Formats: sequence, C-alpha cells, structure tokens
Amino acid sequence: MAGRDKRDERLRKQREYQRDYRKRIKASREPTRDEIARELLHYAITENLKHKREEKLDALADAVIERLVKRGFDAKATENAFNGIVDRYKAGWTFQGRGHLLPQPDAATHDEDEGDDD
Repeated sequence: MAGRDKRDERLRKQREYQRDYRKRIKASREPTRDEIARELLHYAITENLKHKREEKLDALADAVIERLVKRGFDAKATENAFNGIVDRYKAGWTFQGRGHLLPQPDAATHDEDEGDDD
C-alpha cells in the first residue's frame, strides 16, 4: 500500500509541476519549439508559393521527407502528408494560429490602469 501511495504522490507532484510549467510558459509568452516549427513551415511554404519557387519548395519537401524517413516515418505517408499541407495552402488555407496566444485587448488596458494607482 505504501508503494502505491508514493506513486500516487509522485504523479500528483508531476501533474502540479506540469500545470505550473504551462502557466509559466503562457505568461512568459515564450514560443515553444513546436510554435517556432509551425511558423517556419508556414513561412517556408507560403513564401515559396507566393514567389513561384516550386523548385525550392520541392527541394525543401525532399529534405524534410528524407529526414523524417530517417527517423522512422513511412516515406510515402510522409510525402502525402507534406503535399497535403502544401495543397491546402495552394487552395487558400490560412495558417491556423493558436488564438489563445494572441494578446488580449483587456491585458493592455489592465496594465495601463495599474500604473494609475501611484
């Protein structure tokens, strides 16, 4: 029974740590590696499409697909996934930003109000 209690306590502490960590990251407005990767992919695809650089986009796709295959992903499935993203952008799909990370209008007003208390 004591072993289970220790495990439950460890899991509770991990959940608490992760909850606090996510709050700190959100408050710091520091992008994660995944946020940067999403933005970079969006930029690389849309800029190459906008400037009609299909050859460069193909070279980028080949390099990314090759790297993912080396990590164990299926080559055809990876190519299909990448091409699907490109096709959506060609069709007018816009970047799916994460709305909860956008500055909130009340935050700016709240910050200004705090300075008036002096």
